[in-house]
Amino acid sequence: MDTVLIPAYEPDSQLILLTRQLKEAGFSVVVVDDGSGVAYREIFEKAAQYAHILTHKHNRGKGAALKTGMAYIRDQLPQSEHFITCDADGQHRVEDVIRVSRQLQAGHKFVLTIRKRRKDIPLRSRVGNFMSRVVYALLTKRYLSDNQSGLRGFACSQIDWLVQVEKDNYDYEMNVLYYAAKKAIPVSTILIDAIYINNNQSSHFQPVKDTVRIYRSLFSLAIGQFIGLLAAELWVIVASVLFGYKHLLFTVPGAGVVAYGVNMIANRFFVFRNVRCFDQFTLLIHQIIAYFLYTLGCLLVFFICPQMPLWLSFNLIYLVCIPLRYWLYKFTYIALRTQE
Repeated sequence: MDTVLIPAYEPDSQLILLTRQLKEAGFSVVVVDDGSGVAYREIFEKAAQYAHILTHKHNRGKGAALKTGMAYIRDQLPQSEHFITCDADGQHRVEDVIRVSRQLQAGHKFVLTIRKRRKDIPLRSRVGNFMSRVVYALLTKRYLSDNQSGLRGFACSQIDWLVQVEKDNYDYEMNVLYYAAKKAIPVSTILIDAIYINNNQSSHFQPVKDTVRIYRSLFSLAIGQFIGLLAAELWVIVASVLFGYKHLLFTVPGAGVVAYGVNMIANRFFVFRNVRCFDQFTLLIHQIIAYFLYTLGCLLVFFICPQMPLWLSFNLIYLVCIPLRYWLYKFTYIALRTQE
């Protein structure tokens, strides 16, 4: 039996209908009341006919509610092989939950739903989704056309690392995707219809505050990359002062070696010290390709403008390659989906 996990904060009666439908569909249901208060007690009491109800005394955030529910599933529902996270506000159809369950039963460990794009998507959701796609792709070398959907499925064997992922609010869900990339866990995706009830007004997501929190959390997880880039920058500056373009074929690839080494050390001993990562080989291949292109770009700049310092041409090529990298990740993602 698969379990559906629903984090709920100040829900309406839609939660009762959702839990009943999921129960009738054969799912075990766990609902975490994330400190909704006395005013919502009746809703949770009615939902208790169909679900296990867990309660936080105070509002702790969606990520904390998910962790509480996952720990309960692991410890109290050992018969569950998979679990599916679902929002409480009616934005996820039971039919799509069933599709995620089938994908899990086919052997996938992590299933992410991708919402079909529609013209009536609220502007704040449209802009937020685009920005998160760009940032996530550049930081993880993985492109996902939608990385903010709350309808996700996991094998219960993944719970041990999922409850260790940092943060307790909306940033938790993005962090899960980042950790999955670092652990080299394949993410299976399925398309679902996007449902925005009353222009998504029932959502407790605060566009400015929560978006800043999400990106701040992502950048903190990527601190190894930024330190590695800084080390490579210093390497190139020193080489520019000492050699100029004289040893270009050594200094620019050498910057890649420095960036890779510093990044790996930072991730291993500081950022991901509690969760084992498996992306070292993938990152190495990426660094080899990227710095090969940076070297060619610096050579091209030298022939066009030999007076330009090496460190400046390196930064120019790096900036030019940022959108190219994003489109490369996107093209690869689309090509792989086409082959499925």
